Amino acid sequence: MSTWVFITIFAALMQTIRTSIQKSLTKFLSAEVITWIRFIFGFPIVIIYVVVLHNSGFEFPSINQKFIVYCLFAGLFQIIGTILLVSLFSHRNFAVSTAYTKTEAIQVAIFGAIFFQEYLNILSSIAVILGMLGVVIMSSSQQNIQLKSLLTGLNNKSVFIGITSGASFAFDALLIREAILILNHDIPLTNAALTLLVILILNIIQLGIWITYKNRTMFKGILFYWKRSLLVGVTSAIGSIAWFTAFALTQAAYVKTVGQVELLFSILVTQRIFKEGISRTEIFSIFLIIASIVILIYSTNS
Repeated sequence: MSTWVFITIFAALMQTIRTSIQKSLTKFLSAEVITWIRFIFGFPIVIIYVVVLHNSGFEFPSINQKFIVYCLFAGLFQIIGTILLVSLFSHRNFAVSTAYTKTEAIQVAIFGAIFFQEYLNILSSIAVILGMLGVVIMSSSQQNIQLKSLLTGLNNKSVFIGITSGASFAFDALLIREAILILNHDIPLTNAALTLLVILILNIIQLGIWITYKNRTMFKGILFYWKRSLLVGVTSAIGSIAWFTAFALTQAAYVKTVGQVELLFSILVTQRIFKEGISRTEIFSIFLIIASIVILIYSTNS
């Protein structure tokens, strides 16, 4: 099995932990501040990671203007996607709200083919579609909501927010992948690390300016919840290192399809921590998601 698969699964696990902690902060802090927390508290971890790589003898590539522009927009889409994701917590239960955003996998495949010439073979396309069906079924699994009501439910606010969040993360993933490729360097590890560092710096600046403009007093709340904020930052940084490394190794659509295993992790969080019920329909969606991952792994190794 390819290395990127294990890296992606680990990234999804870290993201599940980070997102669950972020949910616990929504009662006390705004979506913008919670999003900024993952950047500012994760920054020292990423700096340490880059320094360790450099001191270990890894050579880092030089950057150019095009690379910075791609990083800038990747960061912007990441900010928008995260803010929308955090805002979803007040609309649906944890597993379902996460499911809405996971339409990003098929959105990555579509946008990747249209804008970045990243095409999939037939088996990989089937895997992406199966994965999407799994998350769509998950999103319809609330009590008394049937699959046939999905189309009529598209005017639901939480559905729109989830799909838009997924689109933002889709463009974020594609732009990260393109930024890494722009570096045109032979070492994926350092390409990913440098791209992550630049995007993180830009995100801290961009969102920090916005929060300061909107209401700088929002920063004060971070001091009261610094322990949980630190956990968000650490899990975010570790997860991002894994995500970016996976993007450096293979196509974004492949990474995002395997990354849907996060939904399975979020179900465990739902049951163990938040005591939210899981239906039979959601169990069926697990089968579809696992099947999509197995098919994708087979298609990329055949």
